[in-house]
Amino acid sequence: MLHNLYEKNEITDKAKKLFAYERSKKRLDGWFIAQEIACGVDKQFTGVPEELKKAYILQEIAKKIPLELNENCIFAGTQDDGFARSYALINPSFKVEEFSGYCDPTAVFGDIEPNDEFSKDRIEAVRKQYENTPYVQELGKVYKSAENYTKEVAFFVEQVTGHLIPDFRFALKHGLNEMIQTLSQRNGTGYQAMAESLKTVLILAQRYRIIVKEQMKTADIHRKNQLAHIADTLKKVPENGAENLYEAIQFFILLWQVMCLEQTPNPFAFSVGNADRIFDEFRGCMDREEMSELFRHFLVFFNVADRSWAISQNIIVSGKDICGNDLTNETTYALLDAYYDMNLPQPILSVKLHKNTPDKLYRELGRFFFSPGVLTPSLFNDDALFEVLKASGVEDSDLPDIAIAGCQEPLIMGKDNGNTTNSWLNLPKILELTLNGGISILTGEKIAELSPCDLRSVRELFYKNVEFFAEKMVEAANGASQALSNLRVPFLSCFMGGFDSGIDLRDTKQQGTKYNGSGCLIHGLTVVADCFIAIDSLLKERPDEAENLIPALKNNFEGYQSLHRFLLSCHKFGNNLEDVDDEAAEIAERIANIVSSKKNYLGNPFRPDFSSPSTHLLYGYWVSATPDGRKAREMLGYGVDPLYGEACNGLGFRMLSNMKLPFEKMNGGYASHLGIDPKYFKADTLEEKGMEFKNKIINPLFFNELNEGAAPFYLYVNVTTPETLRKVLENPKKYAPSGVYIMRIHGTFVNFLDLSPAIQQDIIKRLDLKSTAI
Repeated sequence: MLHNLYEKNEITDKAKKLFAYERSKKRLDGWFIAQEIACGVDKQFTGVPEELKKAYILQEIAKKIPLELNENCIFAGTQDDGFARSYALINPSFKVEEFSGYCDPTAVFGDIEPNDEFSKDRIEAVRKQYENTPYVQELGKVYKSAENYTKEVAFFVEQVTGHLIPDFRFALKHGLNEMIQTLSQRNGTGYQAMAESLKTVLILAQRYRIIVKEQMKTADIHRKNQLAHIADTLKKVPENGAENLYEAIQFFILLWQVMCLEQTPNPFAFSVGNADRIFDEFRGCMDREEMSELFRHFLVFFNVADRSWAISQNIIVSGKDICGNDLTNETTYALLDAYYDMNLPQPILSVKLHKNTPDKLYRELGRFFFSPGVLTPSLFNDDALFEVLKASGVEDSDLPDIAIAGCQEPLIMGKDNGNTTNSWLNLPKILELTLNGGISILTGEKIAELSPCDLRSVRELFYKNVEFFAEKMVEAANGASQALSNLRVPFLSCFMGGFDSGIDLRDTKQQGTKYNGSGCLIHGLTVVADCFIAIDSLLKERPDEAENLIPALKNNFEGYQSLHRFLLSCHKFGNNLEDVDDEAAEIAERIANIVSSKKNYLGNPFRPDFSSPSTHLLYGYWVSATPDGRKAREMLGYGVDPLYGEACNGLGFRMLSNMKLPFEKMNGGYASHLGIDPKYFKADTLEEKGMEFKNKIINPLFFNELNEGAAPFYLYVNVTTPETLRKVLENPKKYAPSGVYIMRIHGTFVNFLDLSPAIQQDIIKRLDLKSTAI
């Protein structure tokens, strides 16, 4: 059917023109308009239960928000109105030293630049009304109570807006009319609110259909036929179920648009889940190239304005079923084709691998890893994920639906509210405060009342202090979640278990999702391990100098050069050295146990997540010099990786150190990065290099027979050199003529040229090619 409407390559050409149009947008005003509409109608629903009120307001936004349909669109829908131009890492003006341990929900109003349409007074009026909402007021109290601990980031908390994976499969198959009818027959405000919220999608579909019909009046015959097809599709879906891939994608886009509108502004970061399985049901007799053409437009949908602001939206493919059978299908490969050809900054591509993954998939991945400036997928070990999540209480039947939220957090699609970035723990800062009796070595500020420290008992006191800060962190994190519960989400809840339970997923009294927890991102694991070993070595080998350690840290080693050289020479994690590797494993286990012993607002455990999405820079800035020889304000180790420059013996030794960590304890996830020099891959073709990558990187890391516990289950790579990236920065017109040069940055990839200078230099530095020499 589509090939009767579009000439050869026209669908792909339109996708690329549509992306160029999207990247030309310098303003994002839709989120503000949505907030203004919400403020304007709020009083109309006084006395209405909160869930139902939110559903009615969502309908009003859908009726009034400005809509458009570009001439290159083959689908109707946008997520632009969910986002503001505010994400720090892709904002060139962002500076690490300006980071503040506070998430001010009204700060977003500073992202809209006043003009003739949006005056300062107009912006300020909405900001003031928003500032006085129960959500903002309660959140402000939470941050105020934790201010002493967050100002130098001993810990950090945030209200988690997104980082969820809705399950749209039932809706795509059955349509919204059936769902609305079912919900309407059930008793309870929650069910009624969800039914009303679903009607928002119907409102948008009808408005888009009116726009399409209007455009048909002046279109040439070729475009008129295309528009007629869009109009006919919008008449069928979302009211009824999809019967082919085109209808399924159109349906999905409208659902996603409403989901983002419900949480505007900046609902970071919803993820799609197992996209190849979601859409494979609808491919019918379409071949790989036909599917790939449609998926090109699907991918463009996730890119928002000039810097693709909606980052960390994740799409995952492949994996296995509960019996170990591979689930790669033709749709998997069609999605890969679309990703490779478009090479967009968003959305993230992730791939689940397991022992029975076909070599064909590795061969096809070779083009991603070994084409300069092309996106590289995150890689997940499905065998290990099954083991880790099953031990955390996930039922066998749900394990094939493991997907990734945001950067690297494993959740069950449609059933798991993990609140994945609810809290953040800074271990090196706690060690700094432990060494100095609760007073910041960096600034002299008194952060907490802590006992004086004797170096010989530093471990015992450190863990005691971690317990103290963890308790304070959990109190604040739960307070942030309770503040957020004022903002009900009946639409999203419908696709997260609420269709059956009738409970909003943000309800802090009743559990609306099958699985629930709260995340804690743990920073500086390997720095602390290196510090403990350095202190041991100092006490053993130079006991007379031990009294100089604290003064040396306070002076950032100025005047203590000999001591500094000694500390730097001590054993460091990542070199397959038993003492420090065992230390890191013990720290990881003990900290994970402390975190998982804490309970969230529903009495469920916090989930240990050893990742640091560029916060190894931000939190490192607030840590003094440390006993391992690291200087003040320098970065912390990234995730579970060695500190930059400390692993010098190559990839094999680094992997052996890595394998000793207790990954079974990391049910919230973890981060790990390898910067790899392409010179180690000698094969003639990209496909053969893909097999080399399997044999040299994946098998030794994920499927190594030496793994005794749960195997590592996450990795991202950048296959390039610092020299290459410096050339890209010096001459982008030559090395990135399209204006896009994709690099990995923690669990997401972005346009390298969009990043702030601090993050660009961080990527270059952390390639750390000595640690990955083969």
